[in-house]
Amino acid sequence: MDLTHSEMEAMAAAIAGKVADTLRAEQTAQRWLTLEEAVEYARASKNSLRRWIDAGHIYAFRRTGKLIVDRESIDAWYSSEIINFPT
Repeated sequence: MDLTHSEMEAMAAAIAGKVADTLRAEQTAQRWLTLEEAVEYARASKNSLRRWIDAGHIYAFRRTGKLIVDRESIDAWYSSEIINFPT
């Protein structure tokens, strides 16, 4: 089966659109983490994560009594220069 150039372009555009939709859906679904998921994602202890949240470095809120953590704020804080380690 031979495809024309325009058919291949149309197919490539359709595939790219589906991939972009899937990535967007996964990112949206994974943005908000439970505290346990955030601990695993950040590779930190619950106490450390709670300290970072209390200090305002990481965004979180309570939903139905459970802490929900913003994965993007973990990424932003890890890539920032806010982290100060004791010397």
